This record gives sequence, structure tokens and C-alpha cells, in this order.
Amino acid sequence: MSARSISVTILLITGLGLSGCESLPAPFAQPTPKPPRSEPVIAESTPTTPVPLSEQALPAATDLNWNPSLEAPLDQLESRLTQQQENGSSQLEINETLSSIAYLYDAELYLLFKDTLDYLPPKAQRHEVDVQNRWLDQRQQVMTQAFLIDQDGEIARYTAGQAFIAETRKRIEELQNLRKLIVID
Repeated sequence: MSARSISVTILLITGLGLSGCESLPAPFAQPTPKPPRSEPVIAESTPTTPVPLSEQALPAATDLNWNPSLEAPLDQLESRLTQQQENGSSQLEINETLSSIAYLYDAELYLLFKDTLDYLPPKAQRHEVDVQNRWLDQRQQVMTQAFLIDQDGEIARYTAGQAFIAETRKRIEELQNLRKLIVID
């Protein structure tokens, strides 16, 4: 069979397979327009007074008064971690919970750091970004050292996760103290 006959065969099979597709409903296609009504439509019109923009409700996306708090999920996960440790859960399950806790502390740190930068002038922002980058390197070193203490992979991950959380919580406290100096309540 030549290359040309193979491509013709593929085209025929594809064409036959698609021949009935025009009858399938397409949810993304425009509906067919309905013919115009032959009878007149009479509607009563009532005058409305325009509502000033200051009184109109804003769309939900513009409501910026939401201040997410990570305390409740952190409390729940820390409680779960305690239960897992007391009940003798597998080290893998414990590590997964610890990883979620670490993620939430890191998210809290990120939000706090980002918000703190908003209160600083550009030169101070650059300085704080440099400080944060040095701290991130330091946290990585502390995690690596903690990981290398233990020979068991899952226990080493747990130890590194605890070190990550401890270092992150210290940095959160440092940033909270910095904010007390720069933010006027």
C-alpha cells in the first residue's frame, strides 16, 4: 500500500466518521434565530429615574474588604497532626499534614510580607526584598541541615518540615514587629 493510498483511506474514514456530526448539538454554537413574530407586541413603558452611581451596588469582585485568615485552617491541621501522632498514624500521613501546615504558614508569611511592602517607600522595599531573599536562603539551609540529621527518609522529611515551620514562624514574628513600627493604626 502506497503512502498516497494510506492518506486517502484516512481521509475517507475521517470523512465518514464526521458525516453525521452536523446533527449533534453543540452547546457553544449560536442558536438558530427564530422567525420574527407576525403580531405586534404592545408593552407599557414606565418611566424610571436613574440611580446615582454612588447608590448602586458594586459587583462582588470590587468588594475588597475581605481579609483572609489562615488561623482556623492552621488550628484544624495542627489538631489533626496531634491526633495522628497520638493515634500512631503512618509517617506518610503525618508528613502530608505537616506539609499542609507548612504551606499555610508560608502563605501567611507571603501575605504579610507583600502587605508590609505596600507601606514602604521604594528604597525600603528593595532593602526588605533583599532581606527576605537572604532569609529564604537561610531557611533552606536550616531545612537541609534538619533533613540530614536523620537517615530515615520519612522521618528526615518530618524533621525538615518542622524546621521549615519554626523558621517561617520566626520570620512572621519579625515582620509583625516591623509592621508595628511602620503601620499607623
